[in-house]
Amino acid sequence: MRSFPFLALALAVSTVARAEPPAPARESAAAREQARLCERLNLAAGAEACRSALALGIGPGRRTALREQLARHLVALEDWDALADHFRDGVKLEPQDALGWQRLGLTLLFALHQAKEALSALEEAVRLAPADAESRIGLALGLAADGRAGESAAAFEAALRLDPTVLDGRPAARAAFEAARAGSSWP
Repeated sequence: MRSFPFLALALAVSTVARAEPPAPARESAAAREQARLCERLNLAAGAEACRSALALGIGPGRRTALREQLARHLVALEDWDALADHFRDGVKLEPQDALGWQRLGLTLLFALHQAKEALSALEEAVRLAPADAESRIGLALGLAADGRAGESAAAFEAALRLDPTVLDGRPAARAAFEAARAGSSWP
């Protein structure tokens, strides 16, 4: 499998509070122990501990952090199918979370090469956060991957109107934009 460091970086630096179902009144000692292991262990053992802590009903104060940690473990494992399932669960828990939809879409697009499915998630991210340039870049890349150059160029231009620096330091995205403006496919 190919590695996607940009996905790992995006997951590592972005933490968004999500409304989640209420936890049981008391966390069990087992849930707290699994949460500690989730934070300390790496790779498969860490991912399994995160899943256990969540299943055992870790409290709402730690649930979001454990979901983020689980995503990082799955990226490190390059378990893209499990990561996509994790993000699908996240958008079910919080359907109004634009970042959750964006993460799902980018995972489907770049890790699983499922442009059609990615587009619906990326479109939802833009619908929920129309003033977010990053969401529009994700959609533009999805449209480019789907061979829709004209729509891709329009999405890139909309992102640039929101944030003229959004393509700075992103040579692949800039190349996709240039290709879309020229009516060419990318990549």
